[in-house]
Amino acid sequence: MKRSKLKRSLVDEIAEAIQVGEYRADEWLRQVDLEEKFQATRFDVRSALEALVVRKVVQHVPNRGYKVPSVDPEMSKHQRDVRVVVETAAAPMIIKHVTDSDTTQLDKLAGEFAQAAKSGDHVDQSRTNRAFHEAMFNLTKNPVMVEIIWLIRDRGRSAPFTIWRSMDTLQQSVTEHQKMVEAIAARDAEALAQLIEIHIRRPH
Repeated sequence: MKRSKLKRSLVDEIAEAIQVGEYRADEWLRQVDLEEKFQATRFDVRSALEALVVRKVVQHVPNRGYKVPSVDPEMSKHQRDVRVVVETAAAPMIIKHVTDSDTTQLDKLAGEFAQAAKSGDHVDQSRTNRAFHEAMFNLTKNPVMVEIIWLIRDRGRSAPFTIWRSMDTLQQSVTEHQKMVEAIAARDAEALAQLIEIHIRRPH
């Protein structure tokens, strides 16, 4: 039975499904399919889609419906520039609040991504990548910053299957995650910020 869901939760679920590649760029989002997939009401699905249009994660085409937007290379560059500003600013906050148990958890999540890079599919890789970054940025203890980070990330990832175009680039991400954990364990905010910028700007 379909249930009414909190709008915020459903918005995030659909955004994550797009981000990890369950829906590709230019793919139409049929509301009846979303109702079934997320076991949500028609009203909640429509409300979530409208919220995602505002966030520019979803595009509304009059008289046609809703679709995942195509990637604009110039806009992607602007988004990367903003990500560098916001995400590197998170580094000192992460170092300020991190505990040894947090570092252990990040190391575990980095390992899960490494395993997905070795033997998982694109969805496994995207999900474990997101889990690592969510855990890292949640350490800022600043929900507004975390919300802004994911707003920009989700807006810029409408074609997640093209994130890693080769095993080499995938393995570079594995290495960078491990180096981030090492910088966090060493409580080195400057090194962490540098790694974050490299991670964002490196061609994928």
